Amino acid sequence: MVRTEKSNKKAKTQKVKLVQNVPVNEHLNRTYILICNDGQQFEADGHTIRHSKVLGLAAKNLEPPENTIQVEKVKGDTMKLVLEWCVNHKDDGPYVSKVGPGLRLPHWDFRWLKEMNNQDLFDLITATNDLQIKQLMDYSCKTVANMAKGKNPEQLRQIFGILTDEEEAELALNEPGPSNA
Repeated sequence: MVRTEKSNKKAKTQKVKLVQNVPVNEHLNRTYILICNDGQQFEADGHTIRHSKVLGLAAKNLEPPENTIQVEKVKGDTMKLVLEWCVNHKDDGPYVSKVGPGLRLPHWDFRWLKEMNNQDLFDLITATNDLQIKQLMDYSCKTVANMAKGKNPEQLRQIFGILTDEEEAELALNEPGPSNA
């Protein structure tokens, strides 16, 4: 099909009319209640939860006035951390992944992740994977990589609380097994 200048103008006019009739991103201006697997509830707006593909899709699919999103795989303490990060990055533009040595953490993220204990960091990585928050996942994993950089196996065991084979075997011997009753 060949388009003339007149047909191009007509097509552009039709597209503009369609765009004007469709409410775009109205879910971003709404407030949502996130209910975690331990029953803790958090309030967050659409601009905050848009970093998560899972939460963003859930928000888009809710029919007003429904505003509750069940987050079955995330504990409340971890969701609090996720939302703290999301609020700090609320006004950021789209994220372009730069994994590997070229990834540089912004100052706030570097300090925030560095102050976190190992269990919270592990839980955060698991939650960002479940909620599909690519930017926070990249930053969290970069933090773990920096923690491991230049360390020998013994130092890694200490940093990450990894048991040796002997310690695991001893622990397995001392754990109660299934009863024979």
